Amino acid sequence: MPFKTTMGLSLSGFLLLLGLFTGTGVSGQDPDLVTVTGTLGGSVTLPLQLQAGELVESISWMSRSSSMAIATVTLAEAGGPDTFHQADTRYRGRMSVVRPGYSLQIGNLSWNDAGPYRAHVNLRGSRITRTQEYRLQVHEQLAQPRVTLSSRVGENGHCIFILTCVADRRRGSVTYSWLPLGPRTVVSHGGSVLSVSSGPGDRALTFTCVVKNPVSNSSSLPVSVPSSCPGPGILGGETVGETVTGLLGDLAILPLELPVGQEVERVTWSSGGLAAVMQRGPGGQPVLAAVTQGLSSRRWHALPHSYSLQIRPLKLQDSGLYRAWITLQSSPINITKDFTLRVYETLQEPNITVSSHIMKDGACYITLICSLQQAADDVQYRWAPLGQGAVMSHGGTTLHVSWRPGASDSYRCTASNPVSQRYSSIPVGPLCSASFLPCSWKKEFLLILILGALQIE
Repeated sequence: MPFKTTMGLSLSGFLLLLGLFTGTGVSGQDPDLVTVTGTLGGSVTLPLQLQAGELVESISWMSRSSSMAIATVTLAEAGGPDTFHQADTRYRGRMSVVRPGYSLQIGNLSWNDAGPYRAHVNLRGSRITRTQEYRLQVHEQLAQPRVTLSSRVGENGHCIFILTCVADRRRGSVTYSWLPLGPRTVVSHGGSVLSVSSGPGDRALTFTCVVKNPVSNSSSLPVSVPSSCPGPGILGGETVGETVTGLLGDLAILPLELPVGQEVERVTWSSGGLAAVMQRGPGGQPVLAAVTQGLSSRRWHALPHSYSLQIRPLKLQDSGLYRAWITLQSSPINITKDFTLRVYETLQEPNITVSSHIMKDGACYITLICSLQQAADDVQYRWAPLGQGAVMSHGGTTLHVSWRPGASDSYRCTASNPVSQRYSSIPVGPLCSASFLPCSWKKEFLLILILGALQIE
């Protein structure tokens, strides 16, 4: 039967507003609560079944969030058009009636639409009102969850891998599950955390986190757990494998060459307590499927068309040992490659100080010390010029010079590390020139200096 839209309310529908949420109706029967679930941005139907043989005059739909009926259906007699009225509320334009039974459909659902609803069915020629109550739940479509990975060594020497599933959502609760589960796994924290024990002889395992709510479910990318604890970590300056040098605040790339003609299933990067799993993502591009929690791992990135690891921006604490586990699809054997990353900061200009200078046998002996105000690693020092009688010591920071008139008037110290170099110079002629004056001239020279100073005043 067609509907006719009108802006008016039937008298019976208006009178019902006085007591729609204060009781269950004249019949006095407690209605059964119907729970309806909808998706944010989608549509939902509040189902209404009319009883056979019922002569219905009107149906009023109420919401706890509105002081008036949000919609009213008035059924016509003798085959005339029914009337569907939408009140001027935030629901206006989003509602329609669904046959059979005159159920109410609400579209473009928002978070505010969640809550209680009530339908009042008014019988023709009767004061009896049949009531049906609803509770609408609104949930969002879940995005793909992320998995973070960390590890620690257990009491028995086994490695404990901790996988944490993170579901990005704005509201509502979700349920977590992991696949597969076995004797080496323990689920905690409401299902979001999976602990995996791995010891000598255990094979590597792959896990997937599944998150669900009443309207959707989503699975993470598979995450591989190695058969042993990640990497050697930072071992007091030891160098292993290929060495990569980086500048503080810049970026460093740990280049990974893959076997020719082999399909890679995943690459697991690790350093100390950090780990990241790279897998083939959309379009065949490598993506980070899982990373450990912490500020450092947020600076780890996958490169396009490559399983190499990029770290940016670099910090001094990034220095250390890194290992890549390459898992091939066609081979059960993991290929490993080690790297040593050294991070350096740009050096400041060095300082040159005169430790001592003495006269002996017609020569001026000077000791110069080159130093940096900043703490820095792998710094090399060199002096120029290095003529006859010049001797360096203390790792190049100290220069002993035997100076005579006619020799170089200045010496330069250069400090360098793998990413920068800075230098400073000091004149030595003025330090030693007065030492070569005859004794009588020294007194006259001193007297001239004093008289000059008096004349200036």
